[in-house]
Amino acid sequence: MKMDTNDKFTEPKAQLHLYRHGPSLAQTQYIPLAELSLQAVDNNYPKLLLIISIAVAVLITLVVSVFGIVNPNIPTSATLAILPICLLLAVIIIKLVHLKAQKIAYGVFEHELVFREGLFWVSTTALPYTRLQHVNLSQGPLERRYNLVSLKCFSAGSGVAEIDLPGLNADEAEHLRQHLLTKAGASHAQPSIQHAEPLTRPTPVHHNEDTPNG
Repeated sequence: MKMDTNDKFTEPKAQLHLYRHGPSLAQTQYIPLAELSLQAVDNNYPKLLLIISIAVAVLITLVVSVFGIVNPNIPTSATLAILPICLLLAVIIIKLVHLKAQKIAYGVFEHELVFREGLFWVSTTALPYTRLQHVNLSQGPLERRYNLVSLKCFSAGSGVAEIDLPGLNADEAEHLRQHLLTKAGASHAQPSIQHAEPLTRPTPVHHNEDTPNG
């Protein structure tokens, strides 16, 4: 009796279940992030950045002015000509920083946290709760003055925060942190849903040869 080891296990094509992608969606059925209902950060955050920007601009202007006056190699007329340019650049930068802070928005949804930032280059990040591992709150001295905190969300296997959300009210941020951790714990506890049907195990087929009698 002989047995062909190459034909020991055969898998008929009829028994192979392919991955089911489901029906194809038209573009009109997509859910664009632009239509998500997002909320802005606390009103004190743009004010805080405005104050910091003005302070930095004033400090830089004073340094340039003192340097131009003390240095004998720089004519006074040159210093007076540079100051208006510095002031104009400072005003533009301060305005851009303030507008960028006002554009920060976030949304807490049933299955994910969405974060959007950017003035000219807008970035939108959606972090599913199934990937959320750790949520951290941080607060600097200036943020403490305005009762603000920054919320950082870390995903699985990431050493840096995937979402860094500044300008949250300190009283509401702790509630949000506990909510996110609860949602993440619940999503991790649920058994994973298999969207693809498992492959049917191959049916062993034995090829036996009749042994002649005698």
